[in-house]
Amino acid sequence: MTDDIDLGRTEELALDDDRTAILRLPDEPLPGRTVPAVVLLHPFGAWDRDAFLPAEASGNGPVRLFGDLGAALVRAGTGAATFDTRFLTEDRRAGAGSPRFTFTGLVDDAVRAAEQVRAHPDVDDSRVLLLGVSMGVEVALAAAERLGGDSRLVLVAPSAQARPVFQRWMGLDRRLEWLTAAGFAGADGTVDLAAAQADDTGRSGWWEEFDLVDRFGRSADLEVLRAELAREYDDWEQQALAHGDESAPASFWRDWYLQPAPYRRLAGITGRMMIHVGAEDWTTPPRQAHLLHHAALTRGLRSQLTVHPRLGHLMSPRSADGRRTYGPFAPAFLESLVASVEAVLRPDPTLRTN
Repeated sequence: MTDDIDLGRTEELALDDDRTAILRLPDEPLPGRTVPAVVLLHPFGAWDRDAFLPAEASGNGPVRLFGDLGAALVRAGTGAATFDTRFLTEDRRAGAGSPRFTFTGLVDDAVRAAEQVRAHPDVDDSRVLLLGVSMGVEVALAAAERLGGDSRLVLVAPSAQARPVFQRWMGLDRRLEWLTAAGFAGADGTVDLAAAQADDTGRSGWWEEFDLVDRFGRSADLEVLRAELAREYDDWEQQALAHGDESAPASFWRDWYLQPAPYRRLAGITGRMMIHVGAEDWTTPPRQAHLLHHAALTRGLRSQLTVHPRLGHLMSPRSADGRRTYGPFAPAFLESLVASVEAVLRPDPTLRTN
């Protein structure tokens, strides 16, 4: 983490319902000069404006992803706006959720924040960029579509497919994919579940609990696993859409499932973007970034994709014992991310188109 997380000056921007965003700006803008600014958009979950994770969640000490990034942007002469997500501010209502607790509500916040940043007297309203991480990419694309005009986007760890398709991969297919890719499935279709259970560093950071040995024994037929896990996933999906789950209420899941595929939103967007993904990302793997990037090129946007070796979903390296961590951003990646922002915000940025 940076030691100067409080670098710069801060001002409050109104969102709605007495909620505010915080805009961090360089300390001493030159008279008559304005600065570019970035709106930071969170991954899925209960994130505050600094994108704080406690040590037990990050696996690498307390982390403030957006606090660190905001400080780095301010050092580079760029403003940074952040706000608490609705996962923190809205009532879950016993799993039902309020009409405000939706994916569309997150987009409302992003649009409002961008409009307020553009209206700030110290900000160059022609150079306001949306930077999304994971689900924040989906929010950034939906907000850019609504805001109109030429968009400036930096997208980290994106998903590109429609939510029902991608969520099924997240909840089912990646588990089966890992078992086969890691070599635990034999030629006869038998999966060595005991060996998979022992490989806790190999699967760390994306498979929250490995209970298959308790349920199926030390080995199981791959087709049986496919059938049982598919049935369980379908039950989860129906439960989430009807009643919500621990991660979000039904109001959020229903609205999120209705959204178009993120890469299809590119049909309504013009401008330029840079995309970043970790080569070891098992949550939004590089194939998603490639899909988004090539769709952008097809639509005539200027896009550049960077795949970062040895980094996972939140762009942090493994720990010394080989376990996946969730932050802080690897120093080289943080430097690359700030450079991406600067490149996209230049009046005539040099972006590769292949």
